[in-house]
Amino acid sequence: MPRALTCLLVALLALITTPADAQEILVRPYVQDATPSSAWILWETTEADESRVEWGTSEGALDGTATGTAITSEGAHRIHEVQLTGLLPGTRYYYRAHTAAAASEVYALTTPPARDVDVTFQMVAVSDMQIDRANPTIYREVVHDGIIDFLASEGGGALDEALAFVLVPGDLVHWGPDYESWRTEFFEPSADLLSYVPSYPVLGNHEENTDNYYRYFHLPENGSVDDQDRWWAMDYANVRVIGLDSNLFLLTGAQRRFFESALVEACDDEATDFVFVEVHHAHRSELWPQGETPLATSVVERMNLFSDECGKPSVHFYGHTHGYSRGQSRDQSHLWINVASAGGNIDYWGEYPEQRDVDEVSVSQDEWGFVLVDVTGGADPSFRLRRVSRGNETLARDNEVRDEIVIHRYGESPARPMGEMPRGRVTRECDVAVASAFEDPDGEEHGETHWQVAASCDDFENPVFESHRAYENWYGGVDTQAGDDLTDEPLEALADETYYCWRVRYRDRGLLWSEWSEPIAFLYDAAGSGPADACSDATPLEAPLPDAGTTPPPDAPGGCGCRATSRSEPSGVWLIPLLGVAGWARGSRRRS
Repeated sequence: MPRALTCLLVALLALITTPADAQEILVRPYVQDATPSSAWILWETTEADESRVEWGTSEGALDGTATGTAITSEGAHRIHEVQLTGLLPGTRYYYRAHTAAAASEVYALTTPPARDVDVTFQMVAVSDMQIDRANPTIYREVVHDGIIDFLASEGGGALDEALAFVLVPGDLVHWGPDYESWRTEFFEPSADLLSYVPSYPVLGNHEENTDNYYRYFHLPENGSVDDQDRWWAMDYANVRVIGLDSNLFLLTGAQRRFFESALVEACDDEATDFVFVEVHHAHRSELWPQGETPLATSVVERMNLFSDECGKPSVHFYGHTHGYSRGQSRDQSHLWINVASAGGNIDYWGEYPEQRDVDEVSVSQDEWGFVLVDVTGGADPSFRLRRVSRGNETLARDNEVRDEIVIHRYGESPARPMGEMPRGRVTRECDVAVASAFEDPDGEEHGETHWQVAASCDDFENPVFESHRAYENWYGGVDTQAGDDLTDEPLEALADETYYCWRVRYRDRGLLWSEWSEPIAFLYDAAGSGPADACSDATPLEAPLPDAGTTPPPDAPGGCGCRATSRSEPSGVWLIPLLGVAGWARGSRRRS
């Protein structure tokens, strides 16, 4: 072969195999940290540093150009990030990423609205998609057959216009240091979602605090100086979202100071109606109690204080336990929402001997799925939270809404209940507390009842008996509260010949409590008896009561102090208090 021709072929071969022509997009472009005026676009390629994004308000006219930087991910692979600036709030933009000869398809994103504009928006929370080798396609199904199809079925239109953002409370991959898993387990299955909608993850334990996590995400840069992307905060319309790292043992140091500052700002900000916190670990778990951590508990305690002091309802979203759960703090407008599992092996009922019924948890489900939240602004700010289920290995479900709750920032509390009985002298046959029917000026339904019995009508700080019931308690697939109208409660642990005082309060399903009822005094006389019709005619005792354990005078008023119709009368009724069985009173009774 002539030398000139050989040289020409070598030159052509070199040109064909240059890095510019060898580019390959490994991870499709995805949206990060979107604000009303900016958004970050990230993607990963095989080689080359060029990081360029064309963008515009029309798919056919990408007349804007922005450039950014690239960092090494693995070997010669590069992660690119470019910030689009000068954007308008609530506006749809199209974009395409370029690295040398490699160009992505055109995608779209919609910027958040301005803070002073009242809007309605939707967000999704989904976690623990780390792959289960026995069910490796679940996360892809949750994204495509679940989130995307469900939004389409509700007439949401374009994905970026229907969905504001995605929260991901940890365990994105099975093992964070494994570089390949980030592409195959997390980004590929969710590319059709993340190319259009910004995602905001926090670290789970499976991330192992790996550098891969920090390379792949560009989160709000307002955390501690040395811990960017580890904790952060962002605002969307009337909601503040705070991301925390619950892998730390306690909420101390830099993260505590950041968290406190973010909450103070949210409390003082008139534009903020709700605060959503995202952590990985559980405060309380029915399906897998070993997953509970002290840091998650400290988060709940701080959010309780926030909602009490600021009058703003709050939620903490979490995962770690592989199953959905909804609970609520007893005394505050704070929800506990486990949004798992989106792919991780489910923690099934009966799998762990430590499983137990937690009083504040209303629903637990051993299923895959996601959580959708619709937020409304304006004069009556509210949010509706729904759990959408994909079922489990035994029972498949196709986007069934399996749980729902609506929370308003403002609203009227339920009417103060009236205690009906016990009053006067109470015998063993009638030791059931009964209160008036539930009434709510907003038309909310009865959600919970809280009963207390104390030794004094002036001090209920340390009650001798206390019971807290909710209208539902789904545990092990059974609603143990079915049939309970929440207006009566068997009394327990009462000492014979002793004076007591009791009160009750009602909560609606929007988490607002009534005032406590007026305390009512009674004398428990276990050995006494009286005609049934005397129960409703007992003479009230005078308050304050004598000290607990005081022997009553001979002329203490008699009477049962309860409705004769408030329970059935099974044979052998005298054995029931000894056996601790109180389920014979009206309604189903749960014992935690």
